[in-house]
Amino acid sequence: MDKESIKDFIIDELLDDDDEKITFDMSLFKGQVLDSLNLLSLIAFLEEKHNVKIATSEINYENLDTINNISAFLDRKMS
Repeated sequence: MDKESIKDFIIDELLDDDDEKITFDMSLFKGQVLDSLNLLSLIAFLEEKHNVKIATSEINYENLDTINNISAFLDRKMS
């Protein structure tokens, strides 16, 4: 999955400070990069862009806490 498009969405659409440094393995929630409202926007973006449905049971740290996790999660869902 395209990690750069996920990173770009987070930086461009969800963060107040465009200069915030985001890495692919950085914890988005434990590091307080994103909050619960941003999570909803991120999920909507992922569902729309990748034509997947993310179930409530799939919303967890293992799947969504880092860009690497998000990418791997989407790869599993789409295969």
